[in-house]
Amino acid sequence: MVKVKKNIWKIISYPLIYLGVQLVVTVIYILAAIMPDIFKMSFENARTGKVIDEGKIYDLVLSVNFMMPVLISAVIAFLIIFIIQRKEWKAERFWSFAGFKISPFLLCLILGAALNILTVCIISFLPISPESSPLDDLMGKNFMLEFITVALVGPILEEIIFRGVVHKYMDRLMSRHAAVFLQALIFGFIHLNITQGIYAFFLGVIIGYIYLWFDSIYVAIAVHVAFNGTNIALLYLFGDSEIDLLYFLITAVIGFIASMAGITFLANKKASEKQAYLKSGYYNRWQF
Repeated sequence: MVKVKKNIWKIISYPLIYLGVQLVVTVIYILAAIMPDIFKMSFENARTGKVIDEGKIYDLVLSVNFMMPVLISAVIAFLIIFIIQRKEWKAERFWSFAGFKISPFLLCLILGAALNILTVCIISFLPISPESSPLDDLMGKNFMLEFITVALVGPILEEIIFRGVVHKYMDRLMSRHAAVFLQALIFGFIHLNITQGIYAFFLGVIIGYIYLWFDSIYVAIAVHVAFNGTNIALLYLFGDSEIDLLYFLITAVIGFIASMAGITFLANKKASEKQAYLKSGYYNRWQF
């Protein structure tokens, strides 16, 4: 019972660390960015006898580039999680490149890009207005900073948390399939809105199974990085301009089918190799 409680606490605590650090860093960053201007406004209003305009404060907040605190908080959250998990990761050889193969990694990159385009097309065809995240309107317009934060650092950290840590503890409490779906549900929930939460859930399920098939955090990261990176690239390439959704949809479907066929083939091949080694009385999960 004690072990069960410990695993449940760990499942809950790591996403909370992620969100908590992000909240604290963002608040501190906002205050540091706008306080000099607020002090100036306060002195000026005290001198003239005017009341502080709340609209101006709101505009100051909106002028802050929120990509920087998101990036900083991701780094801090990773360091905290690394300190807590380092012994387990070392025992599990979590970061090991032994058995790393480029084929599934490249296929996962293609899969991530295809999944993103499919998601965009499906949402565009549905009679709904895409719901934005609370921070969407506050993000900056610096492409490199946004790409590094949203397409690289964010996905890497989220895969470490949800597939590398949360999934691991869930796997100790329930069946492998239940663990995949529950960690994906939590992953969808932290996106803080319905639309993103739904497609994040399905993305989490797909990545969860790929992570299980290949016993590697790197293939999981590849799917997520390609998914987010494709979204950033499409936004900057096309913006609000009209695009041929049917062409993108056909391309995405072909990419999805081809990459999933390749991933399934390689996963089945690896599973067969595992069985052969198990029958021989020897199996090392990191050699594949």
